[in-house]
Amino acid sequence: MHIIDFFRSTLVLLALATHGSAAPFDKAGKKLWMSTPEHTIPPAGVPTSYPLNPSRRAQPPSGVHLPSPKDHPYPNEQDGHADFIRKPDQHPRAPGFQERAPVIKGVRSALDPNAQSPLNEGNPLAFKSKGHPYIPNTQLFDSSAIKTPLPTNRWWLNLMIEHGTDPIHPYPYVVRCLTNSSTVGMPKFTAEAEHVTSTQPSDWTISDAQNRLTQRRVTQTDALGVEVTWTGSGNAQMQSRFYKGMAFQTFEMQSMVPQLSTIHAILKVEKLGRTVLSARENVAEVTQDVANMPAVTKLTLNDGSQWLVAAKPAIDWTQTSTGKLQGNYTFSGFVQLAHLGDKPDSNINVLQRYVGTYPTEGAVTYAQVQTSDGTERAANIVFFYKTNTAANGDSNTIYNAQSVSPTVQLLTFALPHQMDLMNSTSVVSGGLSGYRSSKGPLTAIAGNIISYKQPLQQVGFAGPRALGSNEKAQIQRQLLKDAATSTNITAEDPYFFGKGVAKVARLLQIAQEVEDSASAASLSARLVSLLKPWLVSQTNSDPLVYDKTWGGIVSTLGLSDPSMDFGQGRYNDHHFHYGYFLYAGAVLASYDISLFAPFREPLNQLLRDYANPSYVDSQFPFMRHFDPYDGHSWAAGLFTFADGRNQESSGEAINAYYSAYLYAKALGFQDVASFYEIILNMEAHSGRRYWHPMRAQSEELYGKPFIHNTVGIVWASKVDHVTFFGANDEYVYGIQMLPFTPATSLLLTPDWVREAWSPGSSSGGMKAAAQAAGTNGWAQFLYSAYGMVDRNTALDKALTCTPDDGNTNTNVLHWILTNEQLTVAA
Repeated sequence: MHIIDFFRSTLVLLALATHGSAAPFDKAGKKLWMSTPEHTIPPAGVPTSYPLNPSRRAQPPSGVHLPSPKDHPYPNEQDGHADFIRKPDQHPRAPGFQERAPVIKGVRSALDPNAQSPLNEGNPLAFKSKGHPYIPNTQLFDSSAIKTPLPTNRWWLNLMIEHGTDPIHPYPYVVRCLTNSSTVGMPKFTAEAEHVTSTQPSDWTISDAQNRLTQRRVTQTDALGVEVTWTGSGNAQMQSRFYKGMAFQTFEMQSMVPQLSTIHAILKVEKLGRTVLSARENVAEVTQDVANMPAVTKLTLNDGSQWLVAAKPAIDWTQTSTGKLQGNYTFSGFVQLAHLGDKPDSNINVLQRYVGTYPTEGAVTYAQVQTSDGTERAANIVFFYKTNTAANGDSNTIYNAQSVSPTVQLLTFALPHQMDLMNSTSVVSGGLSGYRSSKGPLTAIAGNIISYKQPLQQVGFAGPRALGSNEKAQIQRQLLKDAATSTNITAEDPYFFGKGVAKVARLLQIAQEVEDSASAASLSARLVSLLKPWLVSQTNSDPLVYDKTWGGIVSTLGLSDPSMDFGQGRYNDHHFHYGYFLYAGAVLASYDISLFAPFREPLNQLLRDYANPSYVDSQFPFMRHFDPYDGHSWAAGLFTFADGRNQESSGEAINAYYSAYLYAKALGFQDVASFYEIILNMEAHSGRRYWHPMRAQSEELYGKPFIHNTVGIVWASKVDHVTFFGANDEYVYGIQMLPFTPATSLLLTPDWVREAWSPGSSSGGMKAAAQAAGTNGWAQFLYSAYGMVDRNTALDKALTCTPDDGNTNTNVLHWILTNEQLTVAA
């Protein structure tokens, strides 16, 4: 193992030992903060030290629960549950947990996700099948509706693992779903030099005043959100559908006496009149709008916040104590809560226009578009929400600000990366102030369809610029050295082996570009010999197996011990790990399809594991990691986090979908390749926006004094300028870049590199980080990036460094020379 990976893995263990507290990260005096709520305590089984085998140990984020699989807290399974409060029209169920994707009129997807993918060629599993010792807790979800393949990385996954009580983050709120109630809070964000953290308040608890709710389960999911249902005695039921970006948190109730409890003191309860603003001039229609609107109450709390509560039918709330409100009759209807932000007087005027409408189903369509002359390549990303106000349950009905009264429009929020590319006509007039997420301020949008145009930047196997003859000769000389010394891959775990085999594949690709056929033939043979023990004979020391319990491919050691192989047995980082395998397969397939043939089925299945493009696949879930609303993936798997899901390495996430795109392209699966190209560009766009912001953007998103142009870890409710394996600046910069491939140019821009190279934040900039790193692999990554603005200096510095175990000097030389930026920085 390379020394930098030794330090990375060793420091990961320190992160594990600091579980559940705001413990200092003993590197450069920086800290990795964990805003853990008081009820979330570390399990007794978490060790404080491990045998030193750093290449195998997990990458657990702070706050991770690691109970023994043998001591699962819920051994008894219960299959029965009450009927839903209301069942909207449903599409036929896929074998897995996801619904089929609804078809939206007038929107053509890049591929049909309701059909089997060509990656699923009907062959038997390529890997041995085993059950997972970490058994799904079916007390937390409806196992008759949500079946294998199960979700492992969704943003709301805290609801389905461990006790199910850790928070989820449907921006701008934080929510907990307890056995007999739900809590809703509005986080407060605090920016510090190295972190942006948030509170995790339970401002309100929504429950039955007669305590008749006794069980809650996840009962339905779709592409954007999750449905939770509470049941109990006397037909009492409550149901909510949680989606990101909703202005209101809505709870449907049946045979309940509603109760709202707060941790604060209620200072004032104001009943508001039913008012509505309508674009229509027909007085009768406006009158009907008013009659159909919920009754609205404004609440003022002693922490200075104000909330709007809407109910239909009307509820005459009675304040039964300092912090408690209760309905005055057995209620069947819905209750909505909304925080009034930092400008309550103006915000409430906007919110009142949209009360009563809430989503009942969410869908996403990725539609590739191109102008007739081919000058513009883009994709329309369309989020569609069916709502309770849809006429006759028609899921194709589109309500927006130009077509109907606000009383039937859905009020949502958009993230900054969406606003970058969105048509401004959907923005709510007057806006809403004081709403944000860990990714910055939120913008209010009217209508049940949100669409933005994602530009598609082309990238292929070769670098972005053709090489000249002298450059080819220079690269070939280095290639001969690296081919002789850098292809002996001995790593035994899937992550480091993946890096190693992808390194060899890069050499094979570069050999073709410099027209060195002899080296290409030798490297292809080496690639075949490396892949066979993992994918064909499966004689490697840590074989991959198919987990028939959750539905995915995991390592043998990871299956038996969640702390092994970076937690990949619990579905951590699969796109990072398997993306490297898929890159190797893509290069081999493009070079010689006959050499690739023995690996086709196992690689198809590895790709379906992390980026399955079909809802109807019975073995793997749809797009395991990717979150379409956030526009990027979540790396964390079957571990609970008080701060929600997280992702560290934006570079490896981009590599995962770049590899998927190349693989589908090499096999001739054009529709699948088009889909992966869209996902790749979305991941890159969010990577630039949230992991690689310009400093002015960083201030806009995260606030002073956090003005870094690189973020180490993005969570659902915070950001850190550190990594899981250390706080050195070269780690923070480098992990967001590697591996260097042609796709890296989707993430790095010359302007960003130029600014990052100079001082301007508390970190001192990337130049200082490279100098501090000396001549190791991390320094080489930073100098490689600097090649975008000064390739001569970059080459001089980078080629004196010792490469990372997933990199070579050949790749560094090739990357810098094929970069489009040829001018020297001033």
